[in-house]
Amino acid sequence: MNTDELLKSINERLEALGKPATEEELRQMVNDQLQTLTQDEGFVRKMRFPGKPEPALVGSKFARWDLSIQDIEFLHELQNSLKGQKRVDEGFYQGPSEELDKCFRSVSDAVYMTSDEVKAIDHQAIDGMYPRIPRQEFQGRDARLVARGGASAWQDTALYQRMVRAMDTAESGYGSQLIGAQYVGSMWEAARNNARVFPLIGSFEMTAPTAYLPVEVDFPELLYVTESTASNSSNYTTSKTGSNRVSVTAAKFVLHQMWSGEMEEDSIIPYVPFLRRQAELSLAFYADSLALNGDTETGATGNINCDDAAPSATKHYLAFQGIRHACIGDNTANFTDVAAAITFDKLLDMRTLAIDATYKHDWGHPNDPNMWVYICDPWTGDYIDKLDEFVSVDKFGSNAVVLTGQVGRVGQHPLIRSIALSRTEADGKVNTAGSTSKGNVLAFNRAGCVVGWRRRVRTETERIPATDQTRIVHSLRMGLGRFTPTGVASGIEWAALAYDITL
Repeated sequence: MNTDELLKSINERLEALGKPATEEELRQMVNDQLQTLTQDEGFVRKMRFPGKPEPALVGSKFARWDLSIQDIEFLHELQNSLKGQKRVDEGFYQGPSEELDKCFRSVSDAVYMTSDEVKAIDHQAIDGMYPRIPRQEFQGRDARLVARGGASAWQDTALYQRMVRAMDTAESGYGSQLIGAQYVGSMWEAARNNARVFPLIGSFEMTAPTAYLPVEVDFPELLYVTESTASNSSNYTTSKTGSNRVSVTAAKFVLHQMWSGEMEEDSIIPYVPFLRRQAELSLAFYADSLALNGDTETGATGNINCDDAAPSATKHYLAFQGIRHACIGDNTANFTDVAAAITFDKLLDMRTLAIDATYKHDWGHPNDPNMWVYICDPWTGDYIDKLDEFVSVDKFGSNAVVLTGQVGRVGQHPLIRSIALSRTEADGKVNTAGSTSKGNVLAFNRAGCVVGWRRRVRTETERIPATDQTRIVHSLRMGLGRFTPTGVASGIEWAALAYDITL
């Protein structure tokens, strides 16, 4: 029944009662009743407006739970990895049900590859990379082997063997893994959307466990010369073009989740979106933290994230050196002690620290102002919101805090708050004693670093009879490369850190 028919039916009933009404009165009555209904908590709680399900899922229990293609792939991988393991009640897991398997094959273009097949691809990638590794990387006996040449010489070097062993160790496992799954791509896309810092950094797919990226160091000098008039004139003086390379080595990370063993396929279906969401949020936070806080120091003191105790061997930030470390531990000239409240002038002065006069790189004043980014902890961000330069319309125009609620830019450059950037001690480091009351602001040029992906994700699940639980583990491999024109970390000039900020 359409609207006109409904109104006509209502009006006929009212007329039968001797109370005719105009069309406008009828519309008002219906609207009033609808508003009353939508204000009822029970009505709102029961109303659901799911998205349009995939045609292949219509009529299935998966459509009733509003599962997406990504959820179907996730659930299928989970059930497939449990295949052959002992069930909670009796018997063994048989893998995905026939209904789930049909749905998976109908909506997904993902394929399974064995671990051995993946390893073979990795070995091929290493073999293809080796002729491009600079000879200075090889020392002693390795250098003599490389000098002789030949395919077998590469496989005999200690460096090659270390890389192969590292790859084999990192890729160890059993069974199959899902390749090209949509839930993998959506998980990373969601992580990038939820993260604050990680999406700002460029990325590339690594074809080997260690990748070398060529980068420019300086440009050739323009020379003033005279005209060549004789047939035997001397050659003009040449200008050198400096170049270097950034090394990116993939490190392995895992997300480990557990739940009670009573969950079978039917009961776990409602939790699949939740499990995916938790994994996405975790990836978003730790991707930011890895880029910001990476520090490989394992001693009892010195790590910028754990200055008063040796960090646990599994801490994510031990994988590689990050952006903060470029200022605190590598090039301390770009590490400025505010020792007071932050000011607008102090924020602008950070750009000056990122001027590399030697190699003519003005990192702090890029042509695209969005390439220079300020990152602060939330507490410092709230303090910046109160600076006179940002508060009022007469000074900051339509972007004033009284209109927007928070500062989004310092001058032309973005200002981003990240909970992955902690408050620190007065020395700019974090300790475990709780005396971390100082704010800090990190600024960097986005062109100064790059993220490399070696493996996006692998999902494995196992049953633990001893605790009546099931575990799911997502594993991934990524690395961070930091540009330096000198080839050593002390030459990094594209980042600056202001610390010891009074809040």
